Amino acid sequence: MANEKRYVAQKRERRRRKVAKKKVQLYEQGKLKHDQLSALAKKFLTRKQRALKKSE
Repeated sequence: MANEKRYVAQKRERRRRKVAKKKVQLYEQGKLKHDQLSALAKKFLTRKQRALKKSE
């Protein structure tokens, strides 16, 4: 039972992450405003920008 619950939770989290990453892509293309991003998408965006800044 516990394994099934964990699997369902992982599935839900994976879906949330996928949606957030797609929203970051739309934001980078200029199709979404920063206000429309979810908290998770904003976190992904800051992480991505930090990684790009570090690599320069």
